[in-house]
Amino acid sequence: MTATVALDPWDRLQAADFAEWEALAGTSAASNPFLMPGFVQAAARWLTPHAPPTLLRVRDGGGALIGLACLERRRPNLFVPLPHWRGYRHAHAFQSGLLHAPGAAETVAAAMIDLMAQPRSPVSVLLLHNLVAECPLSAALWATRDPRLQWHETRRFQRPVLRARAGISTAARMRASVLKDLRRRLRRLQDQGEVATRILQGGDADQAAAERHLALEHAGWKGEAGSSLHASAAQRGFFLEMAARLAPTGALVFVETLCAGKVIASTSNLMSGQVLSGFKTGWDPEYRQASPGRLNEWQLFEAMHARWPHLRQFDSQAQENSYLAELLPDQQVMVSGVLAAGSAANRWLSAARALRPLAYRLGHDD
Repeated sequence: MTATVALDPWDRLQAADFAEWEALAGTSAASNPFLMPGFVQAAARWLTPHAPPTLLRVRDGGGALIGLACLERRRPNLFVPLPHWRGYRHAHAFQSGLLHAPGAAETVAAAMIDLMAQPRSPVSVLLLHNLVAECPLSAALWATRDPRLQWHETRRFQRPVLRARAGISTAARMRASVLKDLRRRLRRLQDQGEVATRILQGGDADQAAAERHLALEHAGWKGEAGSSLHASAAQRGFFLEMAARLAPTGALVFVETLCAGKVIASTSNLMSGQVLSGFKTGWDPEYRQASPGRLNEWQLFEAMHARWPHLRQFDSQAQENSYLAELLPDQQVMVSGVLAAGSAANRWLSAARALRPLAYRLGHDD
């Protein structure tokens, strides 16, 4: 299948482009909530207003959209000492990559590789962070054997996830000591009043739920450190717009824990394809002894299969040493790196490997 690739500036996109993008995101074989158009539109408006992303779109021979990435142009730095593109990145984009239509991974990857290998290509060096290693399209890029390109891996880690197993509860797969501690904390919380969990999606994931979520995230250490969403007008604006855009499609899910009728913990989660991804969490510090945040996550995991039988996985979007690693029994390999075409570019990138420790210390990790 012949495919074409085009780079389109943000300010040229029309309503039809976003509708087409929404359709691809809804059917994409690659789950990436950070590439849903509603998420990117909110981020571009509030987080990077002076540097919106550029859309890279791949179309098949009939003109149908089969692949899409959001990219941004970057200057040379110690991490990548060449002009380059990277997957659109901001404080709340926890992975990059490309959306692709079912069955189109190889076609989209081949089109990307051919584009990058062209003489004077507009995209000859591409930085991608936190790719799902097992994704066919991502693997075709980072594990490419095409002699025209080289992959320079910069990081690899295992992210905590929960893979759905029909008929098997999350509790049955947890370590006995972790489960015992959760049950003890739940009893401690029940001593203070009736405990309930509610899941809000669609029309229930309204602005009131979003405001409760922001208040609880701000109430903890993030609020004290000034790093909560509520502490910044831009961060707050981003979250509320993102929530308003995603809620009607069912892509936003709030999970709340209540004690004696009061909401004491809330998580926001993003649904993309067959994967539910964790996003933000908040809880009332008055109940810290009961760890309401952990209890809230646990109740979500227990309810997930019955609520959404089509889901194959919960992705924590967390680091491998986070508290979620104690709760989730599975891991997913993530890779980051730079894909480059041309011998000169690859020599520069190979030489830059020695500078990466300094680049990290100076904040040039791109």
